[in-house]
Amino acid sequence: MNRFYIEKLIVSGGWHKDTVIDFKPGLNFILGPSNTGKSLIMDCLDYVFGFSPKKNRPSKIVDNQYGYEYVTLHLATGTGSVILKRKIADSKILVSGTDPTVEHGTYSVSHNAKKNINAVYLHLLGIDEPHVIRSAETGTKTQDLTWRSMLHLFFIRQGDVARESSALLAPNSPGHTASASVLLYLLTGKDANSLIATEDPKISEAKKKAVIGYIQEKVKELTARREKLEVALSSSSITDPRTSVERIRKEISDLQTRMDAAAKESQQIMSEIYAWNGKLSESKTVEHNLSVLHQQYQADIRRIEFIVDGAASISPIRKKVKCPICGEYAERVQSTSFIEASAAELEKIKHHLSELNIAQKDVNHQQKTIITTIRALEEKKDTIDTLITNQLQPQLSSFEEKLEQHLKLIRLSGELDFVRQDEIQYSSELFNKETEEISRPSKYNVFEDYDYDLIKGFEEKLRQILKASHIGGANSARLNMENFDIEIDGLKKSVSMGGGFCGLLNTITTMAMSSYLIDLGRNAPGFYAVDSSLTQLSEAEHKEQNDTIKQNFIKYLISNAHERQVIIVEQTKRMPFIPTDSEENAVHVIQFSRNKEKGRYGFLNDVYNAEDQ
Repeated sequence: MNRFYIEKLIVSGGWHKDTVIDFKPGLNFILGPSNTGKSLIMDCLDYVFGFSPKKNRPSKIVDNQYGYEYVTLHLATGTGSVILKRKIADSKILVSGTDPTVEHGTYSVSHNAKKNINAVYLHLLGIDEPHVIRSAETGTKTQDLTWRSMLHLFFIRQGDVARESSALLAPNSPGHTASASVLLYLLTGKDANSLIATEDPKISEAKKKAVIGYIQEKVKELTARREKLEVALSSSSITDPRTSVERIRKEISDLQTRMDAAAKESQQIMSEIYAWNGKLSESKTVEHNLSVLHQQYQADIRRIEFIVDGAASISPIRKKVKCPICGEYAERVQSTSFIEASAAELEKIKHHLSELNIAQKDVNHQQKTIITTIRALEEKKDTIDTLITNQLQPQLSSFEEKLEQHLKLIRLSGELDFVRQDEIQYSSELFNKETEEISRPSKYNVFEDYDYDLIKGFEEKLRQILKASHIGGANSARLNMENFDIEIDGLKKSVSMGGGFCGLLNTITTMAMSSYLIDLGRNAPGFYAVDSSLTQLSEAEHKEQNDTIKQNFIKYLISNAHERQVIIVEQTKRMPFIPTDSEENAVHVIQFSRNKEKGRYGFLNDVYNAEDQ
């Protein structure tokens, strides 16, 4: 945030040597006797800030030029400097400097001018978009947010410092709405467009009709739905669905348990069937192998029997055969001795065949046993599957259907209760809306847009300064939202400690608020200036105190001099002590002597009081 502060004030022109006041960051005291031009410094600053003299609020520099022609103000910004030069008794201000964000040229102090100085100061605060704020309690009147409308929070002239009205509101303001709206914007960034405006009665009437129509339609829908639900519930034979739900759920649970057990048993039986089928397959393989062997034995028996029978019917034969070696003929007799061996082999095979027949019978018996077992298991499985399919599953489905019916009735009953409640509610709202009177435009209370969390931080800052100044009742200090002013111990500032306190309390109030804005990171300048805040506070009233309020207030300012630029304009005789000029402590003291022979006489060069000539 750009916290610009004041560097230099120059009054020049005519036959005078330039009058210069150099301000420093930190605490600046401008001290001197009466009639030395102290308040004229504030008047010159205000003049360059855009003040337009009026009959009831004249300008000292305009009415008493003393031959000077220009007032020039040097401001320091975060990115350079801004120089504003205004000719005395003119409405134009020439803007120049080194800050690249500020457009140079001639600006007018007139708010209606196309190029007015207000835009420059708002830009220096970081406000570049136009804003409007509420300006009246009645209607929807607004006015533009301006630099001048917020200046009283940071810059207090002598004539305004001791006023009994709230220092947070602009002096001489016809109403509090505009000033409070400006502060609300500075605290929150909310302008008139961000706040709820009073609605036109015609719009309110149209909205009322629209709402009534909507409510009537909702009542109609709810009534139709209620009647439909009541018919559905009355047509059911179930009188108490909630009581039956638990019983049905238990039945479903029991059936599910039985089905799970039956399914598990069916799976176990199926596994046994698979196992017996495996055994049956093995048995058939053995049976096939025995059958093949049986056929082989029978073929061997037929072959051997053929040989034996054939040999038995043939007598021995003598036959001469020629020797292949010597060529001699010899007689050879055909042998029949193999018949006995074949007969023996035949008996052996027949014996094996007999054993094979026995084995085949055993296999056949085994197969019958296996098949019987499988069929028994299959019948058992079929019985279980039939139980599941034809009995348990239908029963379960039936109970689930019953459960859904009961739950549906419960849901419908619950819905009916809600529909009845909504129907009553909407009917009530319809009655209220139909009998509602369209409100006429009421007064706008800007303070309703404040909230305590926003004010709390300000009050803490206020109490901090009051405590440091040793002002009695500091812990009870608060902002009274009825008059938008501070009170101590429940009393208004003008009566809490005497009228002389108003100047100091107004100073502390605005100082706390401007400091609070900086703490919040909101739009606010980096300077605070006040004229004659101690003037009306008489030390004699508090001579019994060891540490006076004035002393402690000045000590607070010195101890916090590094926080921001503060400019205090005060009569020397009203100061409890003269602070020491110290660059290290950020304290800068400018003193006027009203003595032509000693020090600086006053603000303007070559200007003296008649009695001092």
